[in-house]
Amino acid sequence: MAVKHADIKGYCDSLYGELSDMKNRLMGLKGQIEGMDSKNRTVLASHVRHLDELVQSIDWKLEIFAKSCPVDWSKFGLKSETTVSVPTTDRDMPAAGYGGG
Repeated sequence: MAVKHADIKGYCDSLYGELSDMKNRLMGLKGQIEGMDSKNRTVLASHVRHLDELVQSIDWKLEIFAKSCPVDWSKFGLKSETTVSVPTTDRDMPAAGYGGG
């Protein structure tokens, strides 16, 4: 296993920012569909439902991370690990579009 040093606050800020950006992009896609003419909007109606589900899932994760990543890390300094153990792998990444779950 490789050990990498992690800045906990930076990690939490980065994670929150990335998820917020994803949510905003998904909402933008939904807005594009809703702005289409009725024929195209009807064809893509199922996409709106899926986009809404993704946004709700991201909202749920944002709530979890907001509660598990405290704003003031100084009071947790002695109890928090400063390194992260990450297993290394030679396997290929999953194909694009794989959502996992």
